[in-house]
Amino acid sequence: MTARWAMIGLLALPASALAADLPFGVLDVALGVSYARLEHDLDMRDISAALAKVQSGTAPDLGRRGYGCMRRDDAFADIACVSHQEKIDGVETREIRLHFLEGRLQQFSLTAEVRHYDAVIGYLRARYGEPQAVAPESADSEPSVRWQSEGARITAFRGKDLVFVNFELASYADAVKRKREGTSFQCG
Repeated sequence: MTARWAMIGLLALPASALAADLPFGVLDVALGVSYARLEHDLDMRDISAALAKVQSGTAPDLGRRGYGCMRRDDAFADIACVSHQEKIDGVETREIRLHFLEGRLQQFSLTAEVRHYDAVIGYLRARYGEPQAVAPESADSEPSVRWQSEGARITAFRGKDLVFVNFELASYADAVKRKREGTSFQCG
């Protein structure tokens, strides 16, 4: 019996360490995870197989949640995925975009109609606490709100027609810089 509890403890240890490395998420999307993990979590099917079907002119199987994925040649993502079928507490979003760089989900965003602003901010407030107010960049723009941790930040912008929420790892800017410079990430 003691051996069984010890095994459960050993198995739980990596899971809790992994959870600490995933600073922010919404729905089933967690920053920092690989797209292989999100294929399972989001039921996106096999991203590589879906990309091959797109290139061959065949319609890809994007899974039950309708994520479409494509390779990107710019500095901001190696793989980008988009979904138009997500809801947050019953509020339909226009889209959720996922940007993978260096094999990890570095940045994702969601967009919703501005009439859902209070519901979206309420959802985030309930999950992450009170946000910090961010002053508008110009006289004709709205103030935004932000949640920040050591590993990531969330910024929510209210526009004229849309709410835009950006989830970003703290390491994302450095990953973009490395890709622009043509250098690869080195561990250790």
